Amino acid sequence: MLFQVVYKPLAQIEASEAYQWYEQPHIGMGNAFLDELERTNGFIASNPQLYSCVEAEMRRANLNRFPYSLFYVIDGDTVNVLSCFHQHREPKTRQQLLSGNGFNKG
Repeated sequence: MLFQVVYKPLAQIEASEAYQWYEQPHIGMGNAFLDELERTNGFIASNPQLYSCVEAEMRRANLNRFPYSLFYVIDGDTVNVLSCFHQHREPKTRQQLLSGNGFNKG
């Protein structure tokens, strides 16, 4: 069974900003970033429990080659990606991620 992977608004913005950064002419790795994001999405969709919980029910999947992590929660047959977070930033708390995306889980 494949799970549906849904990016919440904050995660969409963060992924778009990361793509734009890597797509700059002097970097030229925008498509490589998108490919890695899609590869990770595929792992999450096919087995969302593959990645360990980092706090309560929130899980983290690290991207290869790029310093980003996807923070997500599983809700039935849907995986809600809460953040596409740069690993060198101050970590957000679970409550900030959940409230910042309008996601209210138990």
